[in-house]
Amino acid sequence: MQLEHPKHILAPVDFSELSALALQYADALGRCSGARLTVLHASSFEAPPYFTQGQLDELRARLRAAQRQAERDLRDFVRKALGPDAPMPAVRVVEGRPVETILRAAQETGSDLIVMGTHGRSGWNRWMLGSVTERVLRETSIPVLTVRGNVRPPERPLTIRNILCPVNNTTVARRALQQAVEMAHCLDATLTLLHVDEGPSPDRIADLCAWAPEQQRRRCRIREIVRRGEASREIIAQAAEEGCDLLVIGAQHRTFFDSTVIGSTTVRVVRHAPCPVLTVVEREPEAAAPIEANVRQEQN
Repeated sequence: MQLEHPKHILAPVDFSELSALALQYADALGRCSGARLTVLHASSFEAPPYFTQGQLDELRARLRAAQRQAERDLRDFVRKALGPDAPMPAVRVVEGRPVETILRAAQETGSDLIVMGTHGRSGWNRWMLGSVTERVLRETSIPVLTVRGNVRPPERPLTIRNILCPVNNTTVARRALQQAVEMAHCLDATLTLLHVDEGPSPDRIADLCAWAPEQQRRRCRIREIVRRGEASREIIAQAAEEGCDLLVIGAQHRTFFDSTVIGSTTVRVVRHAPCPVLTVVEREPEAAAPIEANVRQEQN
């Protein structure tokens, strides 16, 4: 499958500095690719069950007024994040639970890339998928660019010059490579292919230089690096040593009982990489129908 530049980017924000930073990345990719950009703010409120009908009517009126103010605040937020001279993207303020609202908005707008910030956690929860961003990452089939709070705020205009793409001998890694090539070509960035040799494995690549097709090499500057060790540790170390601006990784969605999980390598890279991470996801064919049904059930 030949991936193209994104045509519509969805950028959910929560008015935090981190989401402002993520919005700058969304804007940079949108300007490069010519994609439309929609900025979304989702807020959830449920009235107490003991409210009378009169109280509910008054509350709805107040919520409508608050939403109009939130739309004005959102435009001010976007203008401050992107600068006064940047074109104003489409903005949407939607009442609803954030994860379900983001997934629904991505479908309604035909978005083919989601860009959002992810707040780090401490302790055991750093290895769990529980935040809004990571639930979106787990439940969508759209590529998701995650920006963590450890990323140093870039100078304007934001530039992406060094892209790292870890690969192994899998279909989803080739899809991630295609996406990385398209972005490197669009951004005039150097693309580094990294293969981590973890020993005897069906995903091992014997000759990395022969793995990337020639037509992809002609589209951008490609370097090849092989490291040995545990995959997530070596990927994160390479990203830090290279000073990467963006990391592109493939992830396989797998069904675990009645939910969806992604591999531990991707989880650790998303949580600990020193740069934003674009995750290109691929679902197991037999898991697609139950997963979609599960998302629809959560939306109701």
